Amino acid sequence: HPRSGQNPALRSFIYRVARLARLPINVIFCYDGKERPTIKRNMKVSKSDHWMVRPTQRILDAFNIQWVMARSEAEAELALMNKEGIIDAVMTDDSDVFVFGAQTVLQNSTLSPDDTIKVYTADTIRERVARSLHREGFILMAVCCGGDYDQTGLRGCGCNTALGLVRCGLAHGLCNATSNVPDVADSLRVWRRDVRDHLAHDPTKRIGRLRPTLARTLSDTFPDPNVVSSYLDPVVS
Repeated sequence: HPRSGQNPALRSFIYRVARLARLPINVIFCYDGKERPTIKRNMKVSKSDHWMVRPTQRILDAFNIQWVMARSEAEAELALMNKEGIIDAVMTDDSDVFVFGAQTVLQNSTLSPDDTIKVYTADTIRERVARSLHREGFILMAVCCGGDYDQTGLRGCGCNTALGLVRCGLAHGLCNATSNVPDVADSLRVWRRDVRDHLAHDPTKRIGRLRPTLARTLSDTFPDPNVVSSYLDPVVS
């Protein structure tokens, strides 16, 4: 817009920071660090900082607002800080933050004029969606439905089926199969066998329907253990 000046993105950032500065809260901004993934959302991630990093940091300094650099991804760093009680909530529009272990998430990064902010908590999600939807459950959901590290996921598996697999108790087995085991490939083979059985026969009735075709087409290479590990053990400070 011609009235936005030479740097409309920075102008917008200043307005958002000014709105935050007027609220009775302490804010910490977090930036992606040097060890961030090289590939994300099927796109190559530059090793260089985005051009807005330094200018926005100077703006935050001017407002006396704290900022930190994560070792890798900001979402993972903030999720850890939230889980450890260092911060009360994470403000982001990226739902992957629950996969990293966040407990309370605020959505409205644009700070709309009416100041309406949606609050999501891990406890409420478990109460209203599924009691078995702990962090491992979120990881299984991300692996099956697709996420930042693998947008494809399990082809043909929607959110309802993935949630059914969580309710069947298969999330813990997935995470165990990719960590602290002598043979990851064999552990995942056993896990896939269990998944196929639940998809084809739904013995616990927690999926709600039979998915024999999905059971047959489940690839012997699913999931990529590196994707699971990226969610389970992210690089954090």
